[in-house]
Amino acid sequence: MIIAGDYIDLTVGISNETILKIQEHLSNHELYSKSVCSLPDIDFQLPALQGKNIAEHFKKIAEKQCGNYLEKLLDFTSCGIPDIPCVWNFSPGWTKYSPNGERHQIDFPDEEAYIFDVEVCVKEGHLPTLATAVSKNYWYSWCSNQLFADKKVQDSMLRNMECTYELKDLINLESKTEQDRPIFKDQKERIVVGHNVSYDRSRIKEQYFVEGTKLRFLDTMSLHIAISGITSFQRNMLIAAKSGTDNRPLKNHPYRGKKEEILEWQNISSFNGLSDVHKLYCGGLGLDKEKRNIFVTGTLSEIKEDFQELATYCAKDCKATYEVLCALIPEYQKRFPHPVTLAGMLEMSTAYLPVNRNWQRYLQDSEDTYRDLENELTQSLKREADRAAHLMADRAYERDPWLWNLDWSTKPLKVKKTVSAVKKKKKKENDVPLQSPSSTGKEEAADQANDDEDVGSHEIKRLKQQFQELFNSKDQLFKRNSFLPGYPNWYSLLCDRLQDGLIGPSEVTTSAQVVPKLLKLTWDGYPLFHSRELGWGYLVPGRPFDLSRQDENLAPFPLKEVFALCPPRTEKKSARVQGIVTAEEALMQLGQMTDLSADPLDLAVHWQAIRHGQNNNAEQKDLFSTSGGSQKKPNHYLTSDRPAWHVGIGPHDVGIPGCWFFRLPHKSGVNNNVGNPLAKDYLNKIEDGTLKATSSSIAEHILKLNRNIIYWRNARDRIISQMVVWLRQSQLPRSVTNSDNFDPSNRYGAILPQVITSGTLTRRAVESTWLTASNAYKDRLGSELKAMIQCPPGFNFVGADVDSQELWIASIIGDSHFAGQHGSTAFGWMTLQGRKNDGTDMHSRTASAVDITRDQAKVLNYGRIYGAGERFAKTLLMQFNHRLTENEAAEKARKMYLMTKGNSAFKLNSRGRHLASAVGYPVDELVTTEQLNNMRRSARKHIKLAHLAKLPVEDLTERRMWSGGTESHMFNKLEEIAQSQAPETPVLHCRISRSLEPRNVGNDFMTSRVNWVVQSSAVDYLHLMIVAMRYLLDVYKIEGRFSISIHDEVRYIIKEDDKFRAALALQIANLWTRCMFSYQMNLDDLPQGVAFFSSVDIDTVLRKETNMDCQTPSNPYGLKQGYRIDFGCSYDIYQILEKTGGSLDSNH
Repeated sequence: MIIAGDYIDLTVGISNETILKIQEHLSNHELYSKSVCSLPDIDFQLPALQGKNIAEHFKKIAEKQCGNYLEKLLDFTSCGIPDIPCVWNFSPGWTKYSPNGERHQIDFPDEEAYIFDVEVCVKEGHLPTLATAVSKNYWYSWCSNQLFADKKVQDSMLRNMECTYELKDLINLESKTEQDRPIFKDQKERIVVGHNVSYDRSRIKEQYFVEGTKLRFLDTMSLHIAISGITSFQRNMLIAAKSGTDNRPLKNHPYRGKKEEILEWQNISSFNGLSDVHKLYCGGLGLDKEKRNIFVTGTLSEIKEDFQELATYCAKDCKATYEVLCALIPEYQKRFPHPVTLAGMLEMSTAYLPVNRNWQRYLQDSEDTYRDLENELTQSLKREADRAAHLMADRAYERDPWLWNLDWSTKPLKVKKTVSAVKKKKKKENDVPLQSPSSTGKEEAADQANDDEDVGSHEIKRLKQQFQELFNSKDQLFKRNSFLPGYPNWYSLLCDRLQDGLIGPSEVTTSAQVVPKLLKLTWDGYPLFHSRELGWGYLVPGRPFDLSRQDENLAPFPLKEVFALCPPRTEKKSARVQGIVTAEEALMQLGQMTDLSADPLDLAVHWQAIRHGQNNNAEQKDLFSTSGGSQKKPNHYLTSDRPAWHVGIGPHDVGIPGCWFFRLPHKSGVNNNVGNPLAKDYLNKIEDGTLKATSSSIAEHILKLNRNIIYWRNARDRIISQMVVWLRQSQLPRSVTNSDNFDPSNRYGAILPQVITSGTLTRRAVESTWLTASNAYKDRLGSELKAMIQCPPGFNFVGADVDSQELWIASIIGDSHFAGQHGSTAFGWMTLQGRKNDGTDMHSRTASAVDITRDQAKVLNYGRIYGAGERFAKTLLMQFNHRLTENEAAEKARKMYLMTKGNSAFKLNSRGRHLASAVGYPVDELVTTEQLNNMRRSARKHIKLAHLAKLPVEDLTERRMWSGGTESHMFNKLEEIAQSQAPETPVLHCRISRSLEPRNVGNDFMTSRVNWVVQSSAVDYLHLMIVAMRYLLDVYKIEGRFSISIHDEVRYIIKEDDKFRAALALQIANLWTRCMFSYQMNLDDLPQGVAFFSSVDIDTVLRKETNMDCQTPSNPYGLKQGYRIDFGCSYDIYQILEKTGGSLDSNH
């Protein structure tokens, strides 16, 4: 154990009563006396704290990091800004405007705090076109050289693979335009404010220097989201209210029907755009954003023509941002009082991703491979379409369980009416001979020259005469005829009309609705079928005809072929249940089908005889009989009968006699339609064989190709559009150019990820590409994306993943609430001491309890801790195992929640305690609903207690609580925080968004509020860690900078000579952060097992594990062989101490 007394002069003994309580609780969950592992001691000198305890230490170092920036910001907001200039200077570079009307050309705005806004001509690429800025004294404008040059950038999505952006094309904020390197002695601490300022930052020259500068960015959109952010459901409600459709029911949401109770939050929240945010905090009708369209759709010429208006539009955005900032800063300081929060956000605004020429190679290789695989996929699909079209010959499609209901009708060849005999005679007289006179003369000359008549010439003449009528038939055709006459209509829809369909079905893709039919996809061996009302599902044959309805719009279904393809299977249970159709019944029916085209009426008679013979007394319900002429359409013909040999989502009746229809599982729940069974959500079902292609070996190959390209297809636009700025050799630091690995022929540059530092209601960072990037998979084209972020020579990535971050935070919240000791709850014990090998960690226990894999259990556990309920667990369980019935999944979810969250109970209020005492119940214990009802029944027997017996549950209880589960104490504390009048995180005391405060939403949105406590505390963790790391880098002169944070993963770019010192600094930063959490929750020590990262990664590329070779279809040889990039190394705390001698000093 690492005793927190090293940081806080406080030691408190544990009472015997507490020890007994802990023992009893752990024994109830079979964890007490379990074997535990002990770790070797760790002994090294930690850096001195800046204060008496860890809390004071963090406050001081954070104030040092952000104090000057905040001071400049407050001074800026207190002074006001000058009026917008009436006329703007149209010249390249910066112009400064004085309040008296004077203007001067300057190098850059030499200000300490200002608002900044950039506009980009989207058609011309990523480069900035014009910008405006305003400080407390002056306005500034900047114009791009693009506006004064004739050069045009090619308009293509792939231009980013060919374009070269350099520093000279960007906006300079801290140095002269021609200056290649930052002069550190001239650097000042400056703060730039903007709305979604990361977009503006990516157009600033100095931000691409490897070393970084002292300039920091503050995003008013992030401040707004932290103060007044909304959930996705609230966003949908605002959209509905804005569009005037707020009276429509919200599908599948627990709050539908209760809207009148939760509308107060709409008055204190808004969307995130500048116009909406300004309207919320400053009033008015919102901003006029019409001029923005010129930057989106216009050209540089149009921008030049309307320069004055557009510069004024940009300046008005700056003014609006300033007004929003003035309104937000006081509220932000009140709701987020700890300086670590602001310091962490400022540090995160400096994200930096270095690249080299391998980036362009990656784009080219991925795009080339994608084109090859996509072309192969298209050709394979064309072959399958051609193969299916040939079934027209003998109407074989009618016997195909997939193709039977396609549109097989054809369009005729249009022919002109027959010409009359008189006109035909005239035409014949005027007809030009088949051979022209010149050619005839030549042939006669040739015949005269040759005495022996050529046999071939006679044969040609004979054939021409024989087919003359056919040649003449072209006159009977219309100039514009039917498209692909004679081909089925479904085939014609896949062909390109511009090319007259000559190259076949070139328009076919895996998203086409006909493709699953062409591939003859099966789900668990049953043929797929698409219903207009229910989406994609599959047909299970064997349903009695007397229970089926016939859809008159559908062609006759080839039931016999389906029976042969997937005969009824033997069911597990032999006991007869009303409404269950057994396999014996279905097989008996199959035996009576003697003809391939059996008459459905005859089949119905057979079915009725079988069913009535076995169920004489059973009442057959006519599910489709109408009462009063109305039919319940919302049920989508859900049937009461089902096959005994199959379970799934359904069954439904879709108008196909003899078959049940089951829906494919959807990730959002059983009531959602599946639009494409070949989407990425079903890749795992293809891999495990649930979803198969049965038409041919080509079909299986198509599924493989689709699996290969689906990631790149979805992500390519975002990846290719990344703005890469390349640095010349003179713009690189000496630590790069002096490195032994420096290659002058290589190219070095950077990407500035456009991170919104507080992009969600929980204050998580948001970015569309890098924060959601996939890890590398062998069958996923382009998934080596993150590994293309590669350090310049002389630098390394140093980083780590926080082990079970949210689990640990949630567990110590429960431990602190229960007994004030680490590991005192079953949840806390499993987090600290649980081992996968022994099956004592929480994921293994959950997996064992509900019979799922450990990885699946991990998803369920995190979902539950984030506040998800049993319905979420049921949906996930059915996704993990689609063979589970809804009832079975619900039972498993109930069992899991009973084991973890526990039983629902109530804490009594004063009236409830008075009632309990009067009827002989313990007043301090939790009571269940049943016990509470018993108390009220007993009270009715006494006249004095009758008034209490009549009170509803809400008037007798303080709040609902949980008991008996491994996580009950944790959930009780989380819900206590979430239901408090001003919910805040327990460590940095950050307040919840105003749109979720109880005064604005009552008791609604509890899931989001519980989730907020854990997730927002995890953001506190990240802020604490990066603030501690920045302090250690500065104090011990470790050369490096923050690179990126992806969820619980953090990476720094560190000079190679300092990499091990940085690794030790990262371990110490993590230790300090854990100590801060423990201290703030009144836990007086810290277990060594969670004090340090399990390992710190030192690598030259960004990848999940240092030993990943990142082989993919676009990188088949991997990083080591294909790019000559060696593996990185991972070091635990013992190895790091050995490398550094336990000291951060450079001369140690």
